[in-house]
Amino acid sequence: MIPKIIHQTWKTEELPPIMKYIYAENVKLLKSKGYEFKLWSDKEITDLINTYYPDFFEIYSFARTGVQRGDISRIIILYHYGGIYIDLDVLVMRDFAELLDMSKDTFYISYEPLCQTKALYNDEKYICNAFFAANKNNIFVEKLLRGIPNTILQHGVNIFSKFDIFGGNYIKRQIDKYKTSGFDIHIIDDRELIYPINDLKLHNLPCNLKDWKMVKSGVYDMNPIMIHYWIHGDFESKNLIERYKPDKNLSVNENIYMFFKTLYPNIVENLTL
Repeated sequence: MIPKIIHQTWKTEELPPIMKYIYAENVKLLKSKGYEFKLWSDKEITDLINTYYPDFFEIYSFARTGVQRGDISRIIILYHYGGIYIDLDVLVMRDFAELLDMSKDTFYISYEPLCQTKALYNDEKYICNAFFAANKNNIFVEKLLRGIPNTILQHGVNIFSKFDIFGGNYIKRQIDKYKTSGFDIHIIDDRELIYPINDLKLHNLPCNLKDWKMVKSGVYDMNPIMIHYWIHGDFESKNLIERYKPDKNLSVNENIYMFFKTLYPNIVENLTL
């Protein structure tokens, strides 16, 4: 079965203020429903790899960015413990058990928002690994895990010069490879339940105004299970994420809107919200 554990990763045990605010909201919602939360620091991930997966330590060390290390570590964590992985910029709105069959040995994942994938990848179905779930020792997650060293043997360590090595595109290739193998892989087609908004910086998308309005109001179409905000802590928001202090007099939704208004002022000033 899929255990009620929410796994998340960050560089240290201390989260940036806006992430800490979102994290606290998720704990408030899900703790009472029997979920545990595990926040993994880089040190804890390294200890896990050294103890149980020493063959992966050198591979993990080859990674050039936090995103690459995160893509590898979340696969290891989900295989070792099982549970639900979500990025730290995910606000949970409803119990995951409303969408996932927690009693099954199943791998769950979904696609990025349609508007976004068409614009960025010219593809209607692009896998996103900001959320996925599985039972401990899931057979397909083991294939994901064992495929990592095989990929490096095939392409060499220079593969780390690319951005998305073991993220969504890698998972999609593995799904295609094993789709006839009988593994229980469930891609959630109603992606709006997982990714109801697109990346807000993509201001040329026809859906951008609607997305900003949903973030500002805190009211989302489809009554989603979660909202991924695409904060990009290693990229666009790298300089703001540690400086922005949430206003305790505002709701979590209002704080998230103010965060993005500060991050993308030129986009907001050209919108009628």
